[in-house]
Amino acid sequence: MELLRAAVALRPARHGEVPRLEVRVRHLSPDPRQLARYREVCDFPADGYLPLTFPQVMATSLHLSVLNRPEFPYRLLGMIHVRNQIRQYRRLAENASLSVHVWVEGQREVRQGIEVDLHTRMEQDGVPVWSAVTTMLRRLRGADKRRHEERPAGATSTATEEDVLFAHSRPARWSVSEDTGRRYARASGDYNPIHLNALTAIPFGFPRAIAHGMWTVGRCVAEMGEAAEASALTLSSEFRRPLLLPSRVVFQTTALKGGGVAYRVKSEDGQPHVIGRLSPGAEAES
Repeated sequence: MELLRAAVALRPARHGEVPRLEVRVRHLSPDPRQLARYREVCDFPADGYLPLTFPQVMATSLHLSVLNRPEFPYRLLGMIHVRNQIRQYRRLAENASLSVHVWVEGQREVRQGIEVDLHTRMEQDGVPVWSAVTTMLRRLRGADKRRHEERPAGATSTATEEDVLFAHSRPARWSVSEDTGRRYARASGDYNPIHLNALTAIPFGFPRAIAHGMWTVGRCVAEMGEAAEASALTLSSEFRRPLLLPSRVVFQTTALKGGGVAYRVKSEDGQPHVIGRLSPGAEAES
């Protein structure tokens, strides 16, 4: 509940440069109960290793502690998760003890408003093992409100090119249940009200609750099986439009030249929710 209060804390929204804000934790180990809940809601096997996306969940409370600092100029509610990139340098045992550094600094103007990058870096015995960049958008008054009808900033392919890319994939149809947001909240600690039920989502402009973007990504990674069990990996994801709960969606993958897998989740009417790539290898973040 402390995280929920932090997420919905009301404070005046103001436009200002984002200063460097950071937090470090020297020893952080996975909570076995939280890991079990996460595996269950995303459909990961219990294989003795952390799922590629789970360290992001481990860092949730640190993310909130940074983004709810008084010096951060934007309300957390209203920030939209538009992209995420994860680099895993080696697989992590499920009982790993990690040191974690989370920071945010600066911002950039885009057509839809302001983008901010939240960085997470994890080390084990002084060696980098996992990192992520979470890109969030703060729409400003007067900015284009049709973001979900357009390509997000940084996207390089059109819908036609994407359809060609996935033309020969074997689609899998998923039924995403109404309680997915609540189940993922219990596993992740992200109790943003837009994910919990229709009553708490409607005040924020959604007709029903929407799935967490990182639930969708985690579910896709679980579905990719052995491809997501390599030691070193890079996972890049773009969030295109909200996934309303409940929903029926289509999951697709296709092999890429030079290695790796492209993936996407789209609605039954063809509108994309998430598109991304899982690539072998991971270069250290600069």
